[in-house]
Amino acid sequence: MESEIGSRIYFGGLVDEGSGGLNPARFVAGLANGARNAGALICEQAQVEGIERAAKDGTAGFRVSTARGSVWAREVFVATSGYTGAATPELRRRVVPIGSYIIATAPLPEALAAELVPRGRMIFDSVHFLHYFRLTPDKRMLFGGRAAFFPETQNTIRQSAEILRRDMVRVYPQLAQTPVEYAWGGTLDFTFDMLPHAGTMEGVRFAMGYAGHGVAMATYLGAKMAAVIAGDDVALPFARVPFPTAPLGLYRGRPWFLPLASLWYRFLDLVQ
Repeated sequence: MESEIGSRIYFGGLVDEGSGGLNPARFVAGLANGARNAGALICEQAQVEGIERAAKDGTAGFRVSTARGSVWAREVFVATSGYTGAATPELRRRVVPIGSYIIATAPLPEALAAELVPRGRMIFDSVHFLHYFRLTPDKRMLFGGRAAFFPETQNTIRQSAEILRRDMVRVYPQLAQTPVEYAWGGTLDFTFDMLPHAGTMEGVRFAMGYAGHGVAMATYLGAKMAAVIAGDDVALPFARVPFPTAPLGLYRGRPWFLPLASLWYRFLDLVQ
């Protein structure tokens, strides 16, 4: 254990030599540049407010209303995950938004960084309120987790930063005097069967439900859905898996039960 992590709170670990990590913001920027180079038009600050069926010149399609105007499209692909909103109510009631948060410390001395993560690996634990952490190229400790559980706001980011710092010091007491310089958050999507889903609903294409594994799975399913839209004959994983809603129709897209779920999962972490 000491050859892999400079912490004494864990009883064991599993090393996956075939895994790695990347900067997701740079990855998304690279995808966007690739899309632009291929002729795509990317419209930022244009939140979709409504989708309705509408023909154009005899061709079936959709009118998409946005905060910056309307556009007609032959196909619509919804890939909104934790940010699925009122424009797609049937999808919204099938995913639960969950916050995930990260803090980053000041740069660490070389010797301390080497002590904490000797082999420079990406690390995560197995609790329900999981933590994931690694060193950045400039030797900061980047430490993330579910923390406040709720979708990100200024308040939940601030609260989560305090929780994550406490948890980080529990894992690495060596960082007790190290300042945290950055904190941020984002929203993930969980489905009621904990599986990703992709397919067509009410004529609209969709892929979502990654539960925190979206960097790889969303890229994969996005490529698959693009091939389907292009008319290629491809096998679409998860398309035949029923996409469930909450039992008894108790959920319409507003996660009123998150406080109860948070307490339950914290209890499970306490007793495991």
